[in-house]
Amino acid sequence: MRTHFLDKPFWYRQALRTVRSLPPAATYGLARCFAGLVYLFSPRDRRNVSHNFDLIFNGYTPPANRKLLLWRFFQNYGIYVADFFRLLSMSLEESQAFAQLYQGRHHIDAALDRGRGAVLLTAHLGHWEIGGLGLRAMGYPVNVVALKHNTTFTNALINLMRMRHGIRIIEVEESAYGSIELVKALNRNEVVAVLGDRVFATDRAEVTTFFNRPVQLPVGPVLLAMAARAPIVPAFSIMEAPGRYRGIVEAPLELEYGPDRREALQQNLQRVATIFEQYIRRYPDQWYIVDPL
Repeated sequence: MRTHFLDKPFWYRQALRTVRSLPPAATYGLARCFAGLVYLFSPRDRRNVSHNFDLIFNGYTPPANRKLLLWRFFQNYGIYVADFFRLLSMSLEESQAFAQLYQGRHHIDAALDRGRGAVLLTAHLGHWEIGGLGLRAMGYPVNVVALKHNTTFTNALINLMRMRHGIRIIEVEESAYGSIELVKALNRNEVVAVLGDRVFATDRAEVTTFFNRPVQLPVGPVLLAMAARAPIVPAFSIMEAPGRYRGIVEAPLELEYGPDRREALQQNLQRVATIFEQYIRRYPDQWYIVDPL
């Protein structure tokens, strides 16, 4: 997992105190200012995001000018961070105001009607933490697949927020996505939420076509769904304004199972990549990946 100089307990505590002491408008204003400074003094990140934009829009028309998209990327990420720290101080009821609308919610209900649970697959798009809290607020049993963060403090802070809202944490090692606890959650007909657009362990990744080029994506979510015969339900939490997000749930992906298991895995992973492409092209300034593809 990538490290940076702000990923330290001191800065997290300062950010939490600041958010608690300021009204939302002031919090967002400060977040935008800080994001502007990061934009100015992070040439490597600007280059990486610009490189990713080149790949995303190869042959496609971007929704805005490239320079504007790049600026909005940093601004939006500043809002993401501010909303993350606001959530740390909120109750489940208060967090419902962040994501009131779940477009396509019936897809989750239809998936759970099969009785095999649902692998809710998302990307580092919009605000994935708010997406999980919104589902929990609506009464769904939500389990989050979590990898350990860079510091014990960061790990405890994020997981505390999830657990306070009734979300069960299933922490896995980097090479153990298909743990028995995940299968048990699906067997209980629960939702297992997992990110699937960033590789943390190369031994659990496969090459697929992503934005018209070979890119490694994690295979854990697909392997889990295939092992449990559970549907994969793509879902995203998109920012419409600071403090307001729209949940979008897509129909379950049609999974292949055989007879050639490896070929089926490749086909399923390609379907994951395709749905990610659609949403990342639609909201490129909310896809918070700063490493080059």
